[in-house]
Amino acid sequence: MIQFRETPQEETTHGQSGVLASTGAEVPAEPGRAKFALTMRAAWLKFRRAERQFSNSIWGDAVGCVCLVIIFGGLLYAPLLWTH
Repeated sequence: MIQFRETPQEETTHGQSGVLASTGAEVPAEPGRAKFALTMRAAWLKFRRAERQFSNSIWGDAVGCVCLVIIFGGLLYAPLLWTH
């Protein structure tokens, strides 16, 4: 599983002034967007957990074998389709 590290945040100890000054506070996201993102993340985690369990079972191996048969069959018969 790929895990990303958080980007380190630099802390500034000096004050900022001017037109483009920032307080350093985060702008809160819209509640709807945050809830949607959390829902999608939870769904993705459930999907990954189910995929891991499926691929560790005999059925994962069976699906893999069927896919290999389809790929090799396609490679075997592809030249017959290209010559016409």
